[in-house]
Amino acid sequence: MNHWLDASQRNLVPLSKSTSFTEALREWLFTGNVFDYDDEDIECELCEHPDLSHHFEIRNTLNDNRLLVGSSCILKFSEINIHDALGQEVTDPDERKFYLEDALRKKLTEIMLEPLRELWLKDKEYRGNIESKARYLKAGSGISPRELLFLFRRMEFYNIPYTAKRYKVSLRSYSEQRELHQMSQEDLHKIKPALSATQVKKYAHILGA
Repeated sequence: MNHWLDASQRNLVPLSKSTSFTEALREWLFTGNVFDYDDEDIECELCEHPDLSHHFEIRNTLNDNRLLVGSSCILKFSEINIHDALGQEVTDPDERKFYLEDALRKKLTEIMLEPLRELWLKDKEYRGNIESKARYLKAGSGISPRELLFLFRRMEFYNIPYTAKRYKVSLRSYSEQRELHQMSQEDLHKIKPALSATQVKKYAHILGA
């Protein structure tokens, strides 16, 4: 028996009604809750795999016990239930993966938007500007380097915590690329976490990457 399966049985069965591992798995349901830990490395409470950055919560439907696990465990153990918005069980492997990825996307979007909502409440002078940029970011579109820098500076001015890497920079147009080239090293350092790995590689000569 491999380590992850042994650990999974050891951690799941005592929290379940059934003493059969396969039957015990069927008692559990993905709640839809996802927890992000930014740069922390955490462990799956089921298989004990380390170096995770997100937890997906599963709940035992018979006794309400809960475990925080990696998405891979939910996908590996197809007996763990996933329900769609109508409460129907999702059994197709691709659809199960989609639901977990969608739950993560929604969580990361909320993490990105929450500081902007707080900024919108506090920064009355720039509310329209903040709202328009938030719309682009919520839709998954990036904003220009200067626009993102503006948001970061305003949040810092109001002492609003934010996670830079949860925001997205657009460098599609020439004007956006020029903004990046014209930034100081201090400003580049501030927005660099928001750049994708591809963007960092492409502009390594100015980012100091």
